[in-house]
Amino acid sequence: MMTTKLWEGDWELIRGIPYSMAPAASWWHQDFGGAFVENFRQAIKKEKLTCDCKVLYECDWVVNNDTVVRPDVMIVCDKIEGNYPTKPPVLILEILSPQSILKDRNTKFNLYQSYGVKYYLLANVERQQVEVFMLNNNRYEQAANINSFVLTNTCTIHFDLQDLFS
Repeated sequence: MMTTKLWEGDWELIRGIPYSMAPAASWWHQDFGGAFVENFRQAIKKEKLTCDCKVLYECDWVVNNDTVVRPDVMIVCDKIEGNYPTKPPVLILEILSPQSILKDRNTKFNLYQSYGVKYYLLANVERQQVEVFMLNNNRYEQAANINSFVLTNTCTIHFDLQDLFS
């Protein structure tokens, strides 16, 4: 198994191509990501009897031998065996920055779609906007005004994404 742990610095490996990650995120990137994690953990906790999902921040997802990515946030509902998730998350949030926008909108969009990530969220903190893409027939479609996320057959969480900006 190829690993990015042997390399100096922070890297993602997508289909065998290494991508150097940007330096540490800005404070507003961290603040928004933290608010997302906190609010979604609380929403999941409200559904604790039917929802056994985990909200992970800056954690590697080992897709396969030549692909390891580190989404800003992901929600994983499958059992995690080992140190990192190896099954597709149900939801991924990427917080856009000038350094990552092309990779997030193109490379990762296509990767997450091809591996069946149900929800892909792109947050533009500067514009106070979150785009939500939902998998439908193996293709992402943009969803408008979504306030409910069906994470599993027994777990639906309700959350207004605009609350993250207040």
